[in-house]
Amino acid sequence: MKKSLAVFFFMVAFSAAISVSFISEAEENSKAVMIIADYLDIEDISKMEYLNKLAGVSHVALMNNRQPGKAGASKSKLIIGSGKKLELNTDPVSVEKAESKKEPLFGSLVYTDIHRVKETNSDSEYQKYIGYIGDEINKNRGITCYIGNADTQKKNRSSMLIAADSSGKIDLGETENINIEDGNFPGGIRTDYSRLAELYKQYLPASSFLVIETGEMERLEGFKGIIPEESFESYRQKVLNDVDAFVKEVVSHKGYKTLIFISTYPSESNDKTGNRMTPIVVHGGKGKGLLYSSNTRRHGIILNTDIADYVLYKLGYLSKCSVHESDKEDPLSELKDMNESILRTSRLRAPALTYYAVLVIAVLGILFTIAAFFGKKTGKLSLSFGINIAYTMLSFPVIFLFIPASYLEWGPIEYITLSAAASFLLAVVLNRVLKDRMKVILSICLMLQIGLVIDMVTGSILIKQSVLGYDPIIGARFYGIGNEYAGMFMGCSIMVFGCIHEIVGKKYNKVTAAVYFLICTALLGLTFLGANFGGALAGAFGYLLAYYLVFDIKFSKGNVFIGVMILSLTAATLIISDSLGLVSQSHMGGLVRETRANGFGVVTSTINRKISMNLRLMRYTIWTKVLLCIIGAISIMFYKPVKQLFYIFNRYKYLKYSWMSIAASAIAGFAVNDSGIVTAATAMIFSVFTMLIMCIWERKEY
Repeated sequence: MKKSLAVFFFMVAFSAAISVSFISEAEENSKAVMIIADYLDIEDISKMEYLNKLAGVSHVALMNNRQPGKAGASKSKLIIGSGKKLELNTDPVSVEKAESKKEPLFGSLVYTDIHRVKETNSDSEYQKYIGYIGDEINKNRGITCYIGNADTQKKNRSSMLIAADSSGKIDLGETENINIEDGNFPGGIRTDYSRLAELYKQYLPASSFLVIETGEMERLEGFKGIIPEESFESYRQKVLNDVDAFVKEVVSHKGYKTLIFISTYPSESNDKTGNRMTPIVVHGGKGKGLLYSSNTRRHGIILNTDIADYVLYKLGYLSKCSVHESDKEDPLSELKDMNESILRTSRLRAPALTYYAVLVIAVLGILFTIAAFFGKKTGKLSLSFGINIAYTMLSFPVIFLFIPASYLEWGPIEYITLSAAASFLLAVVLNRVLKDRMKVILSICLMLQIGLVIDMVTGSILIKQSVLGYDPIIGARFYGIGNEYAGMFMGCSIMVFGCIHEIVGKKYNKVTAAVYFLICTALLGLTFLGANFGGALAGAFGYLLAYYLVFDIKFSKGNVFIGVMILSLTAATLIISDSLGLVSQSHMGGLVRETRANGFGVVTSTINRKISMNLRLMRYTIWTKVLLCIIGAISIMFYKPVKQLFYIFNRYKYLKYSWMSIAASAIAGFAVNDSGIVTAATAMIFSVFTMLIMCIWERKEY
């Protein structure tokens, strides 16, 4: 009897030990630690010996820091903690210690200015997401913790916004007695990493999600430009070494499932030079490689709004998120190369496009003067040169696509000069070989159209590296076709339709034409291709008008109604296919998802934001001047020289239909796209220069 009781109690004790062991292991496997060291870039990782090695066996990425309104480090942390674009007008941080209901042995922290954050976002549909990470962890009975500060002359605990819940509370933590006085360090205060490490080891066992603010780089950044540059760089390397040693100690202690090292905001110098994407290193998963976001559709680039769900996913509180881990052999080197390529394109983009737009305006003025005022008085050589220059302006987008800006270390002037020379050479060769203006125009348009189609189908590699593409640093778009090339695709695809009709001398088969326009619309709009809903809708409007005009479909009430239904069906199809996410979702699918989750206010705020964007762009972008010059030139050509444009319209009926359809697409693009002025101007380039080519060629006086 005694022996059986002994066996029974032994089995109970053994089972209990096993259970405790599994529970302990499960708790450890669900822990996540986030170390914050702001104002770093990807090159800084190489200056930190241990972190550089750690990144080589981890998953790494660059984080886009796009924010609403005026950007700042504190706002970045609010966005990371909420997973939404929220506002933070000031940086007040008041922290109180309070008794925690969950663990009375420790004191909880309270971010008492949380009410100001909520007031600032009172009109936002995303206000309810303030404290998102903290609330979700609380719902799952997890424990949040925060240690550290970035105090200078005033308190700075804005990193609390990452872990705080909607009431501003963090379950555990310590923000005091972490810094030490050091007369040799700028400001006389620096982080006591020994104390920070002790607190980490003390709080880790009870924590599910632990945020550590190193703070020292933020303090040093305030002295940029005040102390000598050489001294600043020396202190900066000292800070990097200290942070590196602290990371090593955290990793050596273990006790977590996931370690996230993140710089939430770029330094002022990097911000000025455009190097705004900051590094994130995630250690603890399987393998090594790059982080991939379904919101950017790029390996190695994620959004600041991606991180909240990713943290909850790593904690086991979500079954899926937008961030995935992809395997790469040398992730850090690949990320550095990617960042360098993006920076080269980004720094060339604005000046190169400005030079191109100025060229468009200047050449437009010269050619308009030749077409409208000189006519036969201009020699054949001058007329031939003028036509070649017009071909050159049509060829620029082709060259911009096939000679990416990121290939070489060149400046804007060198790049635009090379592009101009290549465009002129292409124009002259085509003119000499084909000896027919209609065929030359068709060839240039086909080259651009086919190039864009192949690129969109194969992942938009060329578009991403073109100055006419989009900038992931700005973060308005990361995939598909941007507004510049969307406008040009509309223009060249409609010109192809008109030129083929002029060359062949007879109409397309109606079904063939309908299939052609349907494919063009799909290429612009489908989420896994162009993913440009506004461009697709504008293109569909122009394509429909071209179809009606070419096939002599009368604009009766019935036919107009059919046209409206076709456009409505097109829009509905694109929205449904995007929202279903058959391959992946784009902006429109995201809008549908957000509207379902947060109400119709999302649609209203999106419309207001897009209208605001268009109005702002109209005031500041050079494309406004380009579009006004195009409209002015075409308007005057109806009157000077007398009837010349009417003669061109009568002789080239299908070109006339193409020009009208491009104009309709431009108007629609302006109305439905948040950068409509860009779409309209780039589309009209193909209309005005082909029009001038025909006018100069005919050069008749009436």
